Amino acid sequence: MRKFVYLMAVVLGFTGILVIGLFIRYRNQAMQLDAGTDNLKTYRKHYLFVSSDESQMLRDIYEKTASACERSGVWLEWCGKDTPGEYTASQCIDLSIAMKADGMIVYPDGSEDLAGAIERAFGQGIPVVTILRDIPDSDRVSYVGVSNYQVGDLYGGQLLSLLHNGSNEVCLLTDAGDSENETQLLYTQMVQAIKNGAPSGRTMELRTESVDSRTDFDAEEVIRDVLLGKERPDILICLNSAQTECAIQALIDYNLVGEVQVIGYYVTDQILQALRQELIPVTMTIDTDALGEDSVQALNEYLELGRVSSYYNITLSGITPVTAARYQQKEKEAVSDGEEAG
Repeated sequence: MRKFVYLMAVVLGFTGILVIGLFIRYRNQAMQLDAGTDNLKTYRKHYLFVSSDESQMLRDIYEKTASACERSGVWLEWCGKDTPGEYTASQCIDLSIAMKADGMIVYPDGSEDLAGAIERAFGQGIPVVTILRDIPDSDRVSYVGVSNYQVGDLYGGQLLSLLHNGSNEVCLLTDAGDSENETQLLYTQMVQAIKNGAPSGRTMELRTESVDSRTDFDAEEVIRDVLLGKERPDILICLNSAQTECAIQALIDYNLVGEVQVIGYYVTDQILQALRQELIPVTMTIDTDALGEDSVQALNEYLELGRVSSYYNITLSGITPVTAARYQQKEKEAVSDGEEAG
């Protein structure tokens, strides 16, 4: 009896995934059609964008990647987005296998059996490219992102400019989705950068706090406890946009502007406004255009040639209150050029 119940559960689970996959595929195919047949578009390949994180940064990356796909004659679909329920990256990969996608671009979320899901996809002839977080021991064909060695070095450089005389309490907010190896490499390189460049009389005590950035509530709670705790940091380091936005709001709510320096990550409207008001000294950001282009190129190259570079490096750069206006103008010009080209 137990074997029968277990078998039925497995069958129903697989059937559910398949039905959802067919629903998503049909829905998105229908969205490619307008009322007139003149607007019918055909695509030579179908790629899946896999991310359980729907923050502004990931939405921007998806849009840039979708534009790069469009130029290559590829249809890109965000797997699991705007569907009932929440799905992990590994579940979405299995869903994508059932949909017979040509390739996948995956933002790892640390979900269980993610490497196994990538292996299953590769076994079905579906190449996987990981972005921003790598899984080097998996069957992914390429990684597109910034090395944690580079991130640690650049954050260390920003820290040097913010250290005051004496001892500095620094808190690094890590992400629950990051692997321990990645976090340790970033941490080690950041400490090394300070050791190599800190002026005499300036020292740093660095600690970490883990945040589950998939929910704003967890980020808000952890940041509140950090800022209102007995060992309030002089400098708070954020590693994603959700953490940064929560930190900015906390500075305002608890009247800590100027008391705690926040090194942010990425540029949203809220973060850009905080820069222009000098609420934070700097935010680090990635080139989302390059990330989208390189991700699509990696999949195209693998499918066409059977091989591809295992690593595409994406530039990380800092934006300060002084350069915020120039950054905003550059972004407006890029949007304008894109609309004209369209």
